[in-house]
Amino acid sequence: MEFRDWCRDMTVFGYRFERVLEYQQRLQSLQHHVTVHSEFEIRRNTGGHAVTAHVEIPQREEAAVIGDLGKERSALADILLLISLFTGRDVFTLPSSKGQDDDPVIVADHRLFPWGGALQCSIPYKASVTDDPLHACDVGLEEGLNAVYERVRKEDWQRKYQYGHFLLLANHAFRQYDLATAFTQCWTIWEHLFSVLSRAWLSEEQLRHIHGSEKIAFLLVQYGFAEEIVDSDKRRIEGLVSARNSLVHFGCFPAHGSVHKSAILFIRLTEFLTAKILGLWPSDVFDTMKEFEEFLKPKSKSESRSRRTKKPSSAA
Repeated sequence: MEFRDWCRDMTVFGYRFERVLEYQQRLQSLQHHVTVHSEFEIRRNTGGHAVTAHVEIPQREEAAVIGDLGKERSALADILLLISLFTGRDVFTLPSSKGQDDDPVIVADHRLFPWGGALQCSIPYKASVTDDPLHACDVGLEEGLNAVYERVRKEDWQRKYQYGHFLLLANHAFRQYDLATAFTQCWTIWEHLFSVLSRAWLSEEQLRHIHGSEKIAFLLVQYGFAEEIVDSDKRRIEGLVSARNSLVHFGCFPAHGSVHKSAILFIRLTEFLTAKILGLWPSDVFDTMKEFEEFLKPKSKSESRSRRTKKPSSAA
């Protein structure tokens, strides 16, 4: 687990996470893609697993709510999932007691997530009140995680999003280093969300027969990516459907130049979609909306029309 600079501890839903005494050395031993100079000088390295924090368990633990099997676990499982999504690291716990699990075999991936950056940046920086502004703690992550989890635990949100199962899917998608795998996992998220939001008026049989481009177009309008999706837009989206079909049926992307760029855009849109559903204003740090507008831009004069895309916003 990686804390924001200068933050010694963080409490989410009654669970208090505190740095270990050797935090600087443990942090350095994690994987880092670039060398940074902030609270500590951190050198880029391949890294591995490291215990960086202890967590204090509240006296009364609530059941988890994320996923169909949520109630079989404690809320800590939900919080670790959210911390993983918003820090880009696979965060998990180990028992503190000595015994047969003192040296467990760890199967978690120690590498930084290659995706999810827009989601992670959607919780804004917020400096703590301090007499030393140069060493102010960024309390934005702590406040943001508490706000997100409060939203996720609401019964109406749980009903609408089927216990937030898509968050488990996102946790798998954003850690995939293979572009094709990440794209396919993200496609599953969009298909799943369409089904969850449409189950009140569509049967399972109808859901299976609706074309993929229609599902994507529905969600793009539903979550404010565009005011409307017209026929020329659907032809652009059809290219994504073709990429998905090629992966599923032939095991590889179609052999044309722009498909990889389109696949990356779709993953970034998934990051945006996740942020919106969690009630956040999506960060456009990767120029996702500009890339989306370029993606929908008519490719011929016959398709030319005035586009009406919308700025990113949070979703109710």
